[in-house]
Amino acid sequence: MQGLWSLLANPNVVYVLLILGLWTAAAALYVPGTGMLEVVAAICLVLAVAGLTRLPVNVVGVILIVAAGLMFVIDLKVQSIALTVGAGVSLVLGSVFLFRPAGGAPRLSPWLIAGASIVSFAFFGVTLSAAIRSQRLRAKVTAETIVGQRGLVTTPIDPVGTVQIQSELWTAVADESIDAGEEVEIVALEGLRAHVRRVRPTQ
Repeated sequence: MQGLWSLLANPNVVYVLLILGLWTAAAALYVPGTGMLEVVAAICLVLAVAGLTRLPVNVVGVILIVAAGLMFVIDLKVQSIALTVGAGVSLVLGSVFLFRPAGGAPRLSPWLIAGASIVSFAFFGVTLSAAIRSQRLRAKVTAETIVGQRGLVTTPIDPVGTVQIQSELWTAVADESIDAGEEVEIVALEGLRAHVRRVRPTQ
C-alpha cells in the first residue's frame, strides 16, 4: 500500500490516470460493451482523485481538462473544427496548469503533455468516431432494407449459424439445416438475428 501511495505522489502518474480515466469513460459512453471500459474508467479515476488529493492541484487545470473531454465528446456528434481546436487548447492549458508550482515539487513532463495531447486527438478523431460511424450504419439497417436480400452461409446453420450479407456477418436461423457455402434469402429480421431460407436452384 505504501508503494501505491508513493506512486500516486508522482504528478506524471496521476496525470496519466486522470486522462486515461476520462477518455475511457467517454469510450464507455459511446461504445457500450461488457462493462470492462466502465471498470477501467472507475479504477483510473478513483486512483487519480486519490493522487490529486496528495498534490498541489490547481482546480482551474482540472476544470480545463474535464472541459476538454466534454468538448471532444460533443465534437463527435457535431463535428465542429472550432470544438476540436477548443478541446485541444483546453487540454494543453489544463495540463500545464494542473499542478501549482511548489517548493521543490516535481512538475509534469512537457513530453508527457505533448504525447497525451497527440494521443487524445488520435483517440477521439479516429477510434471513437469510427466506432460511432459503424454504430450509425448498423442502426440504419431495418427489416425493409434487408428482407429479401440474399447472403452466403459462412458457418453451417443448424439451426443457428452465420451469414454474410453484403460485407457484414449476421447471426442467422433457419427451419432447416443449411451448409456453409450455400446461398440463402433473408425472410425476416428479429433484432440482430436474421431468419433465412435456402435459395433453391432454378431448373
